[in-house]
Amino acid sequence: MSEADDTLKQCRPMAASPDSGSGYTLDSIMSPGFRFYQPEKGYRINVDTLILYDFARRHVTGRVLEIGSASGVTSILLSGIAGVEEVTGIETDGALYGASSKNVGLHACADRVKFVKGDINAYKSFFKPQAFHAIVTNPPFYKCGTGVASPQKGIDASHHDRTLALEALFRASRYLLRPGGALIMLFSTHRINDVFMNTKGFTIELLRFVHRTAVKPSDVFLMAARAGSGRQLTIVPPLIVHDGTGYSAEMAALLNGPISFT
Repeated sequence: MSEADDTLKQCRPMAASPDSGSGYTLDSIMSPGFRFYQPEKGYRINVDTLILYDFARRHVTGRVLEIGSASGVTSILLSGIAGVEEVTGIETDGALYGASSKNVGLHACADRVKFVKGDINAYKSFFKPQAFHAIVTNPPFYKCGTGVASPQKGIDASHHDRTLALEALFRASRYLLRPGGALIMLFSTHRINDVFMNTKGFTIELLRFVHRTAVKPSDVFLMAARAGSGRQLTIVPPLIVHDGTGYSAEMAALLNGPISFT
């Protein structure tokens, strides 16, 4: 999504946050009362967060790694709602890592979800080879020196690939995934050719394009790829985020549907 869409409109600050003044806000997303901590400034939960979760939950099982786990929302949703047995997130930003740690406590899921503060470029220092059945990621969209720079350090780091280049992401994924493991990604449609050029060792099985409205070009796409050989590529109907009056029926169902934690 564009920077104008960056903050999810459904994030509702709670009336009385227990961490008021701490640098974090406690916000309700999706169904009322479903809460997450996130930094007051910098990268915050957005529509892409929930789109990636909803796509990933259909394709991952076993031990899952989220690369660039931010405040931990996707990882905790995959564990708490989708029932993934073990999720690990790795995040380099200190404030986001702090929020994810608070969210593990808030949702009492430390037995199933853990977060690591670190740089995925040093993946061999953190994880053993073939340690995961699936990887989920929403990496930075823009190459350094392109796109619009944000004055906020946390937002700019999430948008530009100075901390995680696409080539490095695929290199880490080839090392960390078991044979047949799934790589689930949300990424910029404008760079889809860069993705195709880096998929050596993977078979792309599924693509879904995301459009802000039905008449606008796709900004981002969802991809499910398999380490090693896989099925033929399928391109499924697009996800339309907004219709003429607000969120589309599919997006509204995701944002406002009932939540039940396991």
